[in-house]
Amino acid sequence: MQKKLFVLLLLVACVALSGCALVVKDPVRDASQVIVDVNGETIDKATITQLAADYRNNMLNYYYQMYSMYGLSFNADSIDTSGAEQEVIDNQVERLVLKQKLASMPELALTEEDEAEILEHGQEHYDEQIELVKTQYLKDSEKEGDELTKEAQEYALTLDSRLTLDYFVEEARTEKIAEKMKAYAIKDVAVTEEELKTEYESRVASAKEDYANNLSAFGEAVNAGNAVFYRPAGYRYVKQVLVGYPAETQTALTEATSAMNTAQTAVNTAQSTLDKNVEDLAAEGITDEEKATLEATQADLQKALDDAKADLAEKTEARAKLLEEAKAAIQPTVDEVMAKIAAGEDFEALIEKYNTDPGMQNEPGKTNGYAVCEGYTPFEAAFVEAAMALEKVGDTSQPVASDNYGFYIIRYQSDIEEGEVPLEDVRAEIEPTLLTNKQDTTYDAAKEQWTKDANVKTYIERLSN
Repeated sequence: MQKKLFVLLLLVACVALSGCALVVKDPVRDASQVIVDVNGETIDKATITQLAADYRNNMLNYYYQMYSMYGLSFNADSIDTSGAEQEVIDNQVERLVLKQKLASMPELALTEEDEAEILEHGQEHYDEQIELVKTQYLKDSEKEGDELTKEAQEYALTLDSRLTLDYFVEEARTEKIAEKMKAYAIKDVAVTEEELKTEYESRVASAKEDYANNLSAFGEAVNAGNAVFYRPAGYRYVKQVLVGYPAETQTALTEATSAMNTAQTAVNTAQSTLDKNVEDLAAEGITDEEKATLEATQADLQKALDDAKADLAEKTEARAKLLEEAKAAIQPTVDEVMAKIAAGEDFEALIEKYNTDPGMQNEPGKTNGYAVCEGYTPFEAAFVEAAMALEKVGDTSQPVASDNYGFYIIRYQSDIEEGEVPLEDVRAEIEPTLLTNKQDTTYDAAKEQWTKDANVKTYIERLSN
């Protein structure tokens, strides 16, 4: 009796266990699980899952394009996309919070003009994506006009399920809502004089430290037209008339230089190979057979080095000859400029007529000239040495030959006074950046507070159930 009861209980347990194994998840119900809930407005699992998949695909496509641009092989497994779900959830929470906050403020409601702009931008962005599909994926298509557009629209959906006009309109609406909410949040934000002065002093201190470590950095900033906050000692402005080589001569010199550099590399390689052979011969413990092989190779390696040196000498001589011819060709123009300088002609007029340096034709060089100091590294040493050798403002150098550009004729334009750049001179550089940063911080804080005030619930764990 006990045995029969045991068997019966065992059968019941087996049926129960097998019944559990037969439980199947309802896909419709599973997809409808709430993942995001903001004040009762929800987003389901199917939507978040699809958005996360699209987010991953876009991320991988971005990295693929970047790797391809630099000729690198791409391994999708090396890209961490584990945060896609959380990123999507956070974005959707923010979208709903902003939308609901806007709805609670009738004075900020979207106007007919806003809606028209939303439709226009949505259509514009959608059309851009469709054109991108045509050029990147359907360039070999035989279809044209509306048929090609329809094909591109259908193909776009295979790349990303979101690539519909409705999606881009909603994206434009989300952007417009964010724009209005940000404008509301930052309407009273302003930069105080104290904040401006604090930022100014910070930038001055940073500039001093940077220039103490790299004096050329100041000249690079000034010559690029960037704002500076401190002027270190030792700088001056100079202008020049560059009597340059003609374009075809410049090209020939570039090619000759390249050939000479290639020959020099060949000499270096041949010398290294020969040195290694000599080193191996002198090594302890080599066999007679190894020694014989190395000795037999020695003569060939020496010949290779001698040939490389001969080729370098030939290439060097050819470039030197070309350079001398190039200098001789422009010497009459150089002499003409120097004669006009001696006659007292205006240097600015000579720049206008004879100069071939674009930096003297465009700002800031056109007005101020170039900022240079002793040892200024971005410019050719011959130029810097001649510029710094001038003794007083208004002095002009003799022609300075350049192996690369032509002849420099340099005028000492003015001194650059050491010290802090006055705040008023850089206010326009500092204030907009400070204001933007303060506005962004204020808006981020407002969004954080609006999210705290909302009844937000998220269930990311349901995505893996």
